[in-house]
Amino acid sequence: MEELNVGQVIISKQGEDSENYRKFNEIVAKKNIKVKVVGTNSFNNTQTNEKLYSSKVQIEKDLYFDILWPNSDKLISENILNNNSIICKFNYKNFSMLFTGDIEKIAEEEILKQYKKEKSNQITENIFKSTVLKVAHHGSKSSSIQEFLDLVQPQIALIGVGQDNKFGHPNEEVVQRLENLGSKIYRTDQMGEITLNIDRKGKIKVKKFIENEKIVN
Repeated sequence: MEELNVGQVIISKQGEDSENYRKFNEIVAKKNIKVKVVGTNSFNNTQTNEKLYSSKVQIEKDLYFDILWPNSDKLISENILNNNSIICKFNYKNFSMLFTGDIEKIAEEEILKQYKKEKSNQITENIFKSTVLKVAHHGSKSSSIQEFLDLVQPQIALIGVGQDNKFGHPNEEVVQRLENLGSKIYRTDQMGEITLNIDRKGKIKVKKFIENEKIVN
């Protein structure tokens, strides 16, 4: 934010103070940057069947983000910054991509609990099902439980991870779970920068830094 021309910042409710957050507030105040705090209190209104996303970020007519997490009224106290990461779903016509930040098992289980509660009230739309999944927390063993992956059902899974990192990311069991779902996995440690291009018909072209462009569907 100090170096770039930033018009607006989208951030979730913060669960704890930190030096980084204090610096963030100083910069947005100094540069007069707009800040939009996002989150959700409920996935749906069970009485009217209307979605109650407390934030939808509209980019243009057919392109927008739905904010699905965190629950602003009930932040998770365990590993508070990771587990209250923003989860947002990018939507473009029939294409979608779920961004999961650094959420861990405890957040995934809470999301599943809330989703099942809404489903029991005859609201059956799976708002988490997405064409592409940005795999949580670099493919850590503390994230991507089977039930959560089953909810998303991604055709493509993207894992952002450093080569030979000291944490052992991505976890082999997480990779295996994705493979068992039939997801095509792309990893930055093996493929370098990964670019997705989606045309108006929903065709996806994946470009890897070390390989030529390839049509995957």
